[in-house]
Amino acid sequence: KEKSKCLWNDAKIGKRCSHCESRSTPQWRTGPLGPKTLCNACGVRYKSGRLFPEYRPAKSPTYDLKKHSNLHKEILRKR
Repeated sequence: KEKSKCLWNDAKIGKRCSHCESRSTPQWRTGPLGPKTLCNACGVRYKSGRLFPEYRPAKSPTYDLKKHSNLHKEILRKR
């Protein structure tokens, strides 16, 4: 049997990341609004103290190349 990808896709119930609004992630993580409110990428950044408003995963539906970046050094340069 083919092994399916372990991705949460909760489009039916409307679950999304409270930071980047992504709907699919391998794991939901704790954020400022409580448990399971951030996608994996944003949750890792939040835990390390590097989650800035300019950060977005490249696959995020709200990613805008002019406003956002997924590289921490680039975000610091923009600030």
